[in-house]
This record gives sequence, structure tokens and C-alpha cells, in this order.
Amino acid sequence: MSNKKTLAVTAFALLLSQQSFASETEGFYFGGRYHSQLLNSIGSLNVKQTSEAEKSGKAEHFTINETYIADKITGQKPSEYKGDYDLPFSLGAVAGYEGELGDNSYRFELEGVHSSIKADNVGLEGNQMSVSYLKKFEEGDEKGKTYMYVAKVDNDQIANTALMASAYYHLKNDNYSFFVGGGPGVARTNMFGKVSIRPAYQLKAGIGYHINENLNMHIGYRHFGAVGSDIKLTAERLGETVSVKDDSEKKKLIPSSGEKVDEEINVGNTSVFTHGIEVGFTFHPASKV
Repeated sequence: MSNKKTLAVTAFALLLSQQSFASETEGFYFGGRYHSQLLNSIGSLNVKQTSEAEKSGKAEHFTINETYIADKITGQKPSEYKGDYDLPFSLGAVAGYEGELGDNSYRFELEGVHSSIKADNVGLEGNQMSVSYLKKFEEGDEKGKTYMYVAKVDNDQIANTALMASAYYHLKNDNYSFFVGGGPGVARTNMFGKVSIRPAYQLKAGIGYHINENLNMHIGYRHFGAVGSDIKLTAERLGETVSVKDDSEKKKLIPSSGEKVDEEINVGNTSVFTHGIEVGFTFHPASKV
């Protein structure tokens, strides 16, 4: 985090150290952005059977970060899972138009941004995460039997590549301008080893500075969200379970001696949210000064 703090301090010092220039800019521009981290998180997970898997029996007791130790099934509810996420980098490129609005100004822009969020999975080895559940069969040759299923997934990182369309309003004061804005977009998200396309949005607020007749910079707060959608995982049957005498909360696993059996489950509500500091520069090739 020290390099990110250094970048923010350096950028802010640059803001305060520049000499005075006229603050009027109008026309097309392009530029780049760097986003640091304050907080990253994912929405509460909601794991359920697919409609196809429900035909043979009902799954229950879904748990996450599942471990199998001393004939005991342990874990936590999916809604209670809280991974530790860190943002190695997030970069963006923009193109837009700025116009005058009385003594103030507005901007419309398109922004392409890529971010990679590193996951530290509560000490799990290799950043592997698993979703486990018990399923009792209600028909066929296995009617009445209960089996344990596990879906192992790679939770090493969450990657987002997004295209955003945003609008901003600038309240000007001499060479500085205070801005607020945001807008919708679409994100390609790689999460739990699965790729999905989902709606996204961002909100921003901060301060801009007119360095010279063509170059502006800004620093401020940025919130980004990619709205969740179901992700299908493939679960493998490990074996039959039986209750341990006098303790209904414990299960004993009898390893399966047959062929591997798979079925799909859904992981829903997998929204991704990031909060951080943004530093950016824009170049106005035909600015009015």
C-alpha cells in the first residue's frame, strides 16, 4: 500500500505546486487513470441447486471453505463467507468531450478500465475455495441415501474489464474545479474461475486542476460496482454420509467406490464492489484558453 500512498501524496503535491493558468477548457480530450485501494468486497454468496440437479433429490447444509477432518464436516454458511481482497492494480483510459455551462463545465466520456483483485482466502492453501453440501436422493436405486458433494474453485483473484459511459459536473473556482458524476457500463468479470458479462456502474467525486492550456489532472474518490449474476459450478460426489450416534450435528463420510458423479450448482449474488482514490490526467488538444 505504501507505493499507492506515495502516488496519492505526490499527485496532491503536484496539484498544489503548479502555477496559475486560465481554467476554461472546451472540446474533445483523452487521458489515463490510476485507481488505488481503500476497500474491496463481494456481495453475500447464495448457493443453490440448479433446476436439473433438483430432479433427483434435495440438497441442503451448503457450506463454504469446507474441510474434512476427523470424520467431521465443518464449514460456514455461504452468506457468512468474507474473503480478504487486495487490489494490485487498476488502470483506465478515457476519451470524452468537455463543454462550458455558464461559469462551470460538464464532461461526457467513455472509459475503459481493467482491475485485478487479489484474494487471500482466510489462510486456505493455494487460494482454493470449496462449496460443499449434502444431498438426499428421493428416487431411483439410491433412494433414501445421502451423499456429500464438493465443488472446488480457484478464488485466487477477481478480474474486471469494463467499458463505462459517464457524465460529470464541474464547479469551477479559479484554476481548480470540484466535480461529481458517474454512470453505467458493462463489465467482463472473471470470478471463481468463471467468466460472465454483467452490468456495472461507477460514482466519482474530487478536485481537478488546470496545469496548462492543454493538460488537466484530478484526484478524488471512486466507487465501482459490477452487479452480480449466477455462476455455475460443477460439484463432485465424494461419498455417502451417515449420522454419528448421539450427535446429529456430526456426519461420517463413507468414501464412494463407484465412478465420479458430477452435478451443477449456482452461486448467486456475486456482486463486486471497490472503493478507492483515483488519480488521472487528461490532454485537451484544442482547448480554449
